[in-house]
Amino acid sequence: MGSMEADLKVIAAAIKKPEFVKVQEDFFEKYMNEFEEGDENKLIYTTIHNEYQELVEGLLTKEVGEELLIRVCEGMEAFIEATKEAPPSEDIVEAIDIMSSMGEFLAFKGTMLYKRKEKMNQGSSSINISGKNVTVIDLDGVMGTLSELQNVQDQKGWEQVAQDKSLQITMDIKKSDTEKDVRYARFRINIDMPIEQSRECFGPDVPIETSKEWTLSDYVKDFSLVREMAPCDWIFKMEFSFPWIVRYIMNMPLEMHLRVKMKMDYPAAGDMSWVEAPYDISTNSCLEAQGPMKVRAWVAHQDPADDQKTVLTMLEKHATKSWFPDAALINTCAWPQQNAQKFKKSAYFKKKYGENAK
Repeated sequence: MGSMEADLKVIAAAIKKPEFVKVQEDFFEKYMNEFEEGDENKLIYTTIHNEYQELVEGLLTKEVGEELLIRVCEGMEAFIEATKEAPPSEDIVEAIDIMSSMGEFLAFKGTMLYKRKEKMNQGSSSINISGKNVTVIDLDGVMGTLSELQNVQDQKGWEQVAQDKSLQITMDIKKSDTEKDVRYARFRINIDMPIEQSRECFGPDVPIETSKEWTLSDYVKDFSLVREMAPCDWIFKMEFSFPWIVRYIMNMPLEMHLRVKMKMDYPAAGDMSWVEAPYDISTNSCLEAQGPMKVRAWVAHQDPADDQKTVLTMLEKHATKSWFPDAALINTCAWPQQNAQKFKKSAYFKKKYGENAK
């Protein structure tokens, strides 16, 4: 592994050279507007990717030699597998990123879409974090805008894209009436317990340390309250334990801050709703997205067909019409059911509702 690490460090040094950076940025500027969010892969994407492969391979061959490139290509998969639990340095991850985007089309497409989005965000309200412009949002405005779309009974304008009976999740898509080229995705998730218990499971009344019995998981290592901005308005610090390769693929940090703003008995009596957004603690700003985490709105309400069940509706801006666009979204939809199942097995639940309660 030492030899592979040394080879990747050589590549990492090469891709930081001004001449390489300029050629790469010129390429992105030339072609990034050709790429669009969605599942469709146009023929021109392949042509552009082939050109990118030739360009980067030519530059790197000139800098580091063909023999080293071949060694890296042949050994990269084994290197990633061997370092799952011990993340390599950031410069090596950047080298892996370059090699992946050169060899794998989906990685390349993701890079082009990121560059396109980065340029579009330059015209939006943004702040600079670690050298990158990041779009900021007004959480109060989001709460108002999304709550209008969050009417769980309203089907006007919504198109059902998928229904997964095993996960008990339905996905709908709706075009925004006010924002150009913006879609919203609505996920309706069935929770097998009445709304009163759901409010305890997901709401603010149970102490944080008690709730960790059902909210922590293999991937959510810990969370803590950093600041209470106002009643039902909090900033949390989240700590994750994803393997580094998963964090790399999903652009997931080891830890992040999340602002959560909640309303009880809203939009109707008995309901519970909240908006969550990534939060930059250094600038006190809510971000539109950080890695796979983005602004989302949630509403928990009683299932109109069964008062012993809850429907949890999640709404977010959504780029594609696909059902499973990424692992992060699957996890977003699955965690409420997982938490509910653990809640019903918790010491808190058994003490309050009895050992035999279901």
